[in-house]
Amino acid sequence: MESAVNNYWVFWLVYLLAASVFYGIFWKITRFLGAGWLAYMLRGVSAALILTPWYTNSADGVLAPALMIVMLDGITIGSAAAVRSIVPLILAVMLSLIVAGLLLFLNKYINNKINDNK
Repeated sequence: MESAVNNYWVFWLVYLLAASVFYGIFWKITRFLGAGWLAYMLRGVSAALILTPWYTNSADGVLAPALMIVMLDGITIGSAAAVRSIVPLILAVMLSLIVAGLLLFLNKYINNKINDNK
């Protein structure tokens, strides 16, 4: 049992390292969009899709990336089972869009204040 717990954390560590590499590359790709709303929104949605965890099944307390749970439940059990993990994923995406919008607004506001003081 101890080995399974250690493997669980090792798998999460590997996943988070790979996710950070992917997100860094994605950040560089979206840099050409400038500091516009599209770059903020794409970065927020990708972060939500990559980092949202959810329970692998309703009986366990084991978490896995929600996007993987949606895909695996949809393939193995059916689309009705995928709904249980797609709801938190959609909520995370909506929250990331709100946060990205707020960050864009704050960034524009701070840049305008700095430019006005010059």
